[in-house]
Amino acid sequence: MRKRMVALSCCIGMCMLMAACGTKLDVQENTIALQRNGKILEAAVETFDQSYYKEDELNSYIQNAVDDYTAEHGKKSVSVTESKVEEKKAYLTLQYENAETFQDFSGIECFSGSIVEAQSAGYDFEQDFYPVTDGKADKKTVRGSSLLEDDDLKVLIVKENSDLIVPGKIAYVSTEGTEVTSEKQVNVTQKQQDTDESVLVYVLYR
Repeated sequence: MRKRMVALSCCIGMCMLMAACGTKLDVQENTIALQRNGKILEAAVETFDQSYYKEDELNSYIQNAVDDYTAEHGKKSVSVTESKVEEKKAYLTLQYENAETFQDFSGIECFSGSIVEAQSAGYDFEQDFYPVTDGKADKKTVRGSSLLEDDDLKVLIVKENSDLIVPGKIAYVSTEGTEVTSEKQVNVTQKQQDTDESVLVYVLYR
């Protein structure tokens, strides 16, 4: 599915919109938003010469890609919730049934679940985390191994240079390339400037 999303990215580049309990929230940076029901909402925004790209072409291209996928994986697996072109910008919002579907369709590594489930899936928590209180990160780090017994924690793990939004309050976030911007949102920066290399980011929330 990676080739499918590379083609989509070439059309508009990946940014996101956030949905919480079915409500859209416009954002200005690349964002992956996990909803409380487990669905992922993804939006894309790209600036371009409008004379080169038309709204009907965007709609047709995206819908064909989604139709091909849903024909094999079910109508509810992926859906287009917004697709438009205005003021030299293309906007795309896709909703995915779950993190697994998002990863399969987009090629972006993504996991959502409990810490135990993440460990079973092979994710390593033996790294440094920033504690987060009221949307602010404490730069005095803790080791992930000390958090494994907290059954109330859930985790979103993503490898992509984008903002991440979770449906609860962030409690801890992995340290590399992250900046907590609110109780529910983390900004993920590039591993190195002027590269597209992504970091695997862990967001633990309640």
